Amino acid sequence: MKDHIEQTTSLWMATEEIPLRAKLSRNVEADVCVVGAGIAGMTTAYLLASRGNSVVLIDDGPLAGGQSQRTTAHLTNALDDRYFELEKVHGVEGSRLAADSHSQAIDRIESIIISEGIDCDFQRIDGYLFTLPGESPRMLEKELAAAHRAGLNGVEIVPNAPQPSLQTGACLKFPRQGQFHPLKYFMGLGRAIEKCGGRIYCQTHVKSVEGGDTGRVTTEDRYTVTAKDIVIATNVPINNLLAIHTKQAPYLTYAIGATVPRGSVAPGLYWDTLDPYHYIRLQSNSDATDTLIIGGEDHKAGQVRDQQEHWQRLESWARQHFPLITTIDYQWSGMVMETTDGLE
Repeated sequence: MKDHIEQTTSLWMATEEIPLRAKLSRNVEADVCVVGAGIAGMTTAYLLASRGNSVVLIDDGPLAGGQSQRTTAHLTNALDDRYFELEKVHGVEGSRLAADSHSQAIDRIESIIISEGIDCDFQRIDGYLFTLPGESPRMLEKELAAAHRAGLNGVEIVPNAPQPSLQTGACLKFPRQGQFHPLKYFMGLGRAIEKCGGRIYCQTHVKSVEGGDTGRVTTEDRYTVTAKDIVIATNVPINNLLAIHTKQAPYLTYAIGATVPRGSVAPGLYWDTLDPYHYIRLQSNSDATDTLIIGGEDHKAGQVRDQQEHWQRLESWARQHFPLITTIDYQWSGMVMETTDGLE
């Protein structure tokens, strides 16, 4: 699987490169050591460093070199498993916490971008959830009511999504979602961490993590980071693999980037209810075109032999609904961890 992923390039990887930081080559001390330089780890390191903590951030690859560079960069509080389903497992209060955490995450990203002056194409944008042709609107009504109970009072049913070619009919509008260029954001976030005194080390593989009054992170090269606190922010926790891995399942998700004329697709985040479902957004280019990003065709890891077939299905679906596509310029895949509690 790793060989396959390395052969594909996301739009973000093709249009931005983050300078590599040095490898850890000596023993160091810090208030906090953060392991994992994806969006969770980098945000944690930034927030701690900006409040005066001594922070060391380490990763066994480059910054954002894992799944964070393979996202389609939808920043949303519309959840895949639906709020009415979350209520069944976590109750209304649990559903409300999930909605609030996702909303606050978008707000936090926006506030960091503003305060640090990060140029990363961030936009507030509306999102639209639509059902299959002929499907009963009952699901949308249930989700609307559950979203309101979760505190998302701005969600509403509208007659159509703004993209005519999708022919959505009635759909749910989730206002003030977000989108950005993730690698541009991470480049700025890395600079902000270092400006606050944080130390970042790349190509540094962690061998072991020890807790206690003083924690120790030991690397493959036998250097150590001694810290009062340790944050593990890897895709799957490396210090608690057995306990966590049995509670989640890895899925592959696919994406393509297609060139369309500027203005031919209405800005927005779009999600359908097919199984597997599709998710759609735009990214502006420097010329008179946009890149239309379409993701989906998810499946459990290891259960498909011909992965190229999934990109072909995405392209077929995309050309059917967006006839002004000229070329398919990017294709990539990423790993999504589905958890048993529905809060992945």
